[in-house]
This record gives sequence, structure tokens and C-alpha cells, in this order.
Amino acid sequence: MKSWYLVPVLALALPFAPCGDVLGGPKSDPLGPKAYPPVYVPAEAPHGYLYQPAADLRTVPRGDAVKYAPQAGDVLLLSDPDPLFTTLYVIARSGRPGHSAVVITMPDGRLGVLESGFSFTPWTRITPLDYRLNLYSGHIWVRPRQEPLTAEQDRALTEFALAAEGGKYDLRKFGMQLTLLRARNPLVTRFAGKPVGPGQKYVCVQIVLEALVYAGLIDGETARPGATYSQDLFYDRSRNPYIDRHPPLAGRGWGPPQLWTPIPGTALRGQDRPQPPNAWPGPGGAYRVDPIPVADGQPPVPTVVGYVPGTPDLTLPTQSPPRRISFLDRPYRIFSRR
Repeated sequence: MKSWYLVPVLALALPFAPCGDVLGGPKSDPLGPKAYPPVYVPAEAPHGYLYQPAADLRTVPRGDAVKYAPQAGDVLLLSDPDPLFTTLYVIARSGRPGHSAVVITMPDGRLGVLESGFSFTPWTRITPLDYRLNLYSGHIWVRPRQEPLTAEQDRALTEFALAAEGGKYDLRKFGMQLTLLRARNPLVTRFAGKPVGPGQKYVCVQIVLEALVYAGLIDGETARPGATYSQDLFYDRSRNPYIDRHPPLAGRGWGPPQLWTPIPGTALRGQDRPQPPNAWPGPGGAYRVDPIPVADGQPPVPTVVGYVPGTPDLTLPTQSPPRRISFLDRPYRIFSRR
């Protein structure tokens, strides 16, 4: 089949996708300081805290925050929308959250994040978990594993991640989401969007589900990585009837979403929190982590380069200015039968 029909779609999607930045920034220098800036990592809780579970996009503190105890298989759902992405969500009939990633065990035993489209760049990366959580400029929800992975599942998840590391983001699939030819089309989802296995190009939610299928954590027969959106993983509901009947995470060992924060008592977007060299609030202090360049063509290595004491008298707002929750941000057919 000729692909000339994709030209206008890709032309529309290109400036907004994690590929080819016409304005400069992380996409134009995917290994530079805009993609890998210095961050603060809280000394007392490097992986931050989680509020009480709620499948709700209102970013407010819910109950007492508890330290996040991450484990391989946790699913991260991320949201940092701007007007351009919001427009694309409407075209694709989706909403927030619009990005996702999965926690994996790195070869050195530390926990990392497998993510396609890392930091708005056209690459798949494995990044240390503490650095990635504190780097993200928007809000993060965690769907934690309630059943620990077996040694074999953990090994398989790492194996898949290593095969995907350094791969390109699938711009063509991203562009297809804006057309009726996508696997998300309800008429074809039963037959399209199936797992393709390791070593391919992926978009963000696709790589999460592909990794979970490979590790045997979700059903490869009913999962549709190429047709699922991050919002489907947030609510366990979908505007696509097939995925609504076969939610990939529901009943398979994941808890409901929990809003993440590095500073208990606040629910701030990443870009609204103090970053180096500003003062760090609270009594616990924080480590400054700077990505250190290594070999040409390789991602820099996040490295602790210093410590800053907390500043208890530094006041922060409790939450960032609230964003309107649109119709497409809400769960679909929440009272309907599957």
C-alpha cells in the first residue's frame, strides 16, 4: 500500500512529536542539557512519595503521603499537556494522561525507567528511576505492582528493555493515530495493534505493553499495544470497545493510580518545583544530580555531585494552578457494562 496519504499527517504531527524539533530544545539535542538537566533528588526519599489511590486527574494532595517503594513492573502515567498536544488529543479522541513508562531492573541492579520518547526526544531510553521521577516537568501517577514479579518475569522485563534501549520513536505510528487507518479504529482493533515483540520501533504506551507481554505479566492474546492509549491504563476503561472489554492491567496485579510527589503536602508540576541552583524546601535536604557526559552518542550518566540542606522556611504553594478537566479527560462509559 502506498503511503503518500501519510505526508500531510506526518507534516502536522512532526512539530509536536518526540522527533525533529523545529524550534530547538530537547528534541534537537537529545543528549544535551535540555534533555538531561540537573535535578534535585530528595535525600530522605529518593523515589519520592505517593498519595492515596484515586483514578482522578485532579492534582491535589489526598491523605498522608507515604514513601514510594518502587519495584519492577510499576507503570508510570505522566501528564504535561500544552495547547498543541491537547489539540492532538482531541483529534485522536483521547485526553490526559498522555504518556507512560514502566519501571525495570537495570543490569547493575538499580531500578530504572523504560520509556519511548524520553524527555520529548525521538529515542527509547532506560533512565535511573530516581533521576527520571524528579526530572519530569508535569505530574506523575504510579500504578504500583501489588504482586511482586518472579525472578523470571523480572529477567524478561530487563531483557526486553535492553533490546529496546537506544531505539527510535515510531513517528509513523504516531502520525497514524490522527487518521482513521489507525489500529485504534474500533472496526479493526480486534485484528490490529497486536504485540510485535522486542527490537522494534515503538510509541510510548506501546513499549510499556509490549514489555509487559514479553514478561508474561499481561495477556498477549487480548492486549493491543498498538491501539491502546495511556489514558486507558489510568482508568482501566477505554473509548475503544475492544480495549474497554479487555483492559490490559485490570485484575493482573496492579493497584489504582497514585499521584507522585517529591515534597509531601504538595502536588506541584515538576516545572513548578525548585530546581538547581535554587534552594530546596523542607528539612531533609536533597542531592544535586548532574548528568555527566560519557562516550559520543551515549546518554549522559546521572551522577550525584553535591548536597543542599533543606530550607524549612521556604514556602511553596500546595498545588500548581489547576487545569480544566475536559470531556476527553474523563473516563468513558464508567457506569456502562462492558
